[in-house]
Amino acid sequence: MINGDESPRYPPVRHDHRQIDDRKRASLLDVMETNYMYNLSLEEYARISNRSLATFKRQFKSLFYTTPGKWLMARRLDYALLMLRTTRKNINEITLECGFENSSHFSRVFKERFGTSPLNYRKSRRAAI
Repeated sequence: MINGDESPRYPPVRHDHRQIDDRKRASLLDVMETNYMYNLSLEEYARISNRSLATFKRQFKSLFYTTPGKWLMARRLDYALLMLRTTRKNINEITLECGFENSSHFSRVFKERFGTSPLNYRKSRRAAI
């Protein structure tokens, strides 16, 4: 300011900080697609994306039209299905690689979604070939 007048040559500092902050903030889609297979807490996903937990949840729901927990479960199960179709990895390896803590939980949620256990799914796919 010069004599109480704001000089047009010097833009407000707040505006510059906001632009810098937006550049540092990672895309939620990129963060989630890159890290869904890791068993991270929502706080860790928020930190990775450079957001507060509340902002992360709000923006996540706005972008994906669901909660982070439901999206993570669906994405991990889709990945597990792909692995059962395309790899020879055992169920325990797939469980861990997809971000599930244990194979009993993985088998239960897989069966809830697809109507069969991971092992039976794999066996039926092999029989069909």
